[in-house]
Amino acid sequence: MKRFFKIFFKVLFFLLLIGVAISLILIGLHYSKISKKHYVFSTVVDNVFEKGEKYLSIPNEYNLGDNFQVEGTVKMKFSSEDYLNKSKNDPEYKKKYRKLENLSKVNTTYLIQHDKKNEKVYAEVDEKLGKEELFHGKYLVSNSTKYIFVEKILNNYINDGAANYFETYVEDVNTTDNVIYLYNFIRDSIKNNITEDDLIGYDVETLIGEETKDVGQISYKIDDKSYKELLKNILKDIKKDARAKEIVSLIYPNFEDLKVNEKKHYLKSNESYTFNIYTTKLYFKPVKYEVVYLKDDQKEIYTYEGDMKKGVFYYSENNEIKYQANIESTNKKTNILVYDDTNNEVGTIKLEKDENSLMFTMTLDLETKKYDVSYSMKNKDLEKNKYNREDYLSFKVINDKVTKIEGNIELNSKISKDVKINEDTTSSVLRSSLKTEDEEKLQKLHETIEARLEK
Repeated sequence: MKRFFKIFFKVLFFLLLIGVAISLILIGLHYSKISKKHYVFSTVVDNVFEKGEKYLSIPNEYNLGDNFQVEGTVKMKFSSEDYLNKSKNDPEYKKKYRKLENLSKVNTTYLIQHDKKNEKVYAEVDEKLGKEELFHGKYLVSNSTKYIFVEKILNNYINDGAANYFETYVEDVNTTDNVIYLYNFIRDSIKNNITEDDLIGYDVETLIGEETKDVGQISYKIDDKSYKELLKNILKDIKKDARAKEIVSLIYPNFEDLKVNEKKHYLKSNESYTFNIYTTKLYFKPVKYEVVYLKDDQKEIYTYEGDMKKGVFYYSENNEIKYQANIESTNKKTNILVYDDTNNEVGTIKLEKDENSLMFTMTLDLETKKYDVSYSMKNKDLEKNKYNREDYLSFKVINDKVTKIEGNIELNSKISKDVKINEDTTSSVLRSSLKTEDEEKLQKLHETIEARLEK
C-alpha cells in the first residue's frame, strides 16, 4: 500500500488519459497495415489530447490576447503533527518542521507581463519571510536578449544571452497558439517515438467482467532504459524544432543544456511497468487496459475496463483485488466512487469544469491512511479588458491517526490588457563577466533559500 496513493492517481488521471491513448495507438501499430498504422495512431491520440485540452483551455471571453499582465499574491499555510513529534529527537525532522513553519509565514507577490507589440516579456517575484527579504528576482526578454536580476547577487541586470522568443510568432499567431503548438508537438513526439519494435503481441484468455474471453494482447514495457530513451528522443525532437525550443526556453531558460542524466536511475533496476492492452480478435476493439508494476517480489496491477466515458478501475496486489473504482466522465464532469475488497465505499473523487470555474475534490479512507484534497479555480469580475482569478488548494494526509501533513495554498490574480514594461538594462553585465563568487551565489541560490527556511 505504500505506493498505492502515488501510483493510483498517476494511473487514474495520467495513464487513463495519455497511457490509454498510447495503448490504443499501439494496437494499430501492431495489427494494422502500414496505411492503417498512422491513421489509428493519429486519430486516437488526437482525440485524447483534445479531451485534455478542454480541461486546460481558457474560454474565449477570458483570453485577452498577447498584450497582457498578470499580478497577484500567494499565501501558504502548512503544519505536520508527525514532523512536530519527530523533531523532538531528530534534527532532520526539526529542520523539516521549521521549513513548514517558515513557509507559512512567507508572503509572495508576482507580476508577469507580455507585450507582443514591443516584443518584451517581463516577470518579477518577491518573497518575504515576515519583513525579511527572502527572494527578489526578475526575468526580462527585450531586444532579443534575456536578462535576469537577483537581489543580493548584483544590483543590476545580468545579460544571459540571446532570446528569440518572438521569432516563434508569425502573422495571426498569439500566445494561445504557441501553447497549443507545443502541446500538439509533444503529442506527436510521443507517437513517433513508440515503434513497432517496442511491442509484443499475444493471443490469450483474460477475464472481462465476470466472463473469460479469447482476446489479443499488446504489451509495452517501460524500465529505466526505455524510459530514458523515450525522454531523450522527446527532448531531441523539441530541440530540433525552432519554435518548440523557443517556447520551452521561455519557461526554462537553460533548456538547451537540459539532458537526460544517464547515471541517474529514474526507475530502479529491479522495477518496471508493463502496459497491456486486450482487444477483440475481430476489428481489434479494446476491451481492457492494464498496468503491471513489478519490483522484486512485489506485484501491483492496475486494470481499467470500459471507454473514456464510463468504466471500472481495479487495483490488485499479488493478483488479489484490493480496491475498485467506478468511473463516469464527460467533457465537463468526472465522478469516481472507490470501494474496498469487501465492497464498502471508501472514497469519492470528483472533477467539474464549466466556463468560469474548475473544482476537484478527493476523499479516501484506505486502511490506516486518509487523504482529503480539494482544488478550486474561479474566474470572476469579467470586464472588457480585465478579470480576476482565484485558485485555492487544501490537503490533509493522515497515517495511523497522526497527521503527516496538512495545509492550503491560495492564489489571487488580476489579469488585464494594460501592460507597460520600462525596465532599464543599460547598465547590465554579461554573465560571462561575473566574478566567480557571484556566479557561485547564483548557482547556489536555491540551497541558500532552503537553508534559511530550515533555521
